[in-house]
Amino acid sequence: MFNKYFLRTTVLYGSVAGILCFVYCLALNALGIIPLSGKLFPSNIFILVAVFQAVKTYRKHNPDMTMHFWEGLSVSMLTAIIASVVIAVILYIFYSSDYGHNLIAQFVEQALKEYIGAKAQIVKETNLDYFNSLIAGIKAIDPSSIAWTEIKQRPLIAILPSIMISLYYRRQYIN
Repeated sequence: MFNKYFLRTTVLYGSVAGILCFVYCLALNALGIIPLSGKLFPSNIFILVAVFQAVKTYRKHNPDMTMHFWEGLSVSMLTAIIASVVIAVILYIFYSSDYGHNLIAQFVEQALKEYIGAKAQIVKETNLDYFNSLIAGIKAIDPSSIAWTEIKQRPLIAILPSIMISLYYRRQYIN
């Protein structure tokens, strides 16, 4: 079912996507935007493009240009996982530096100021325990929590597009 290009394709496109996500992070930083939280979400487009290209390349290297749905889904999900691990490792190294620690401190300060300013509304909509856990979670942000968030969330975002890409490139085997 899988050919010799499976690992080569997923590692190549996953690594490129992870590096492009970090370049996006650096571009945000150069613009004066702290590259944390939802500001990194648009970089998922690099992962989705890499998933698309990985499945397309893998199918092209099959002997009869056919591919089972599960092959395509495996290629796309492994590409997304590799990309998320690459970006997590790079962001961990980046935020472990002194400069990265300063960025995290600035982000935490801004987020605390924003949430404390909206405390009455948040407590009204939820409760005080939720607000306190939210503040504690913000204060606990560190390089390892950023890396684990990347590893846990990015592949989940790629599930539905991976299914659609796999269905699009799927070709039934002809006997």
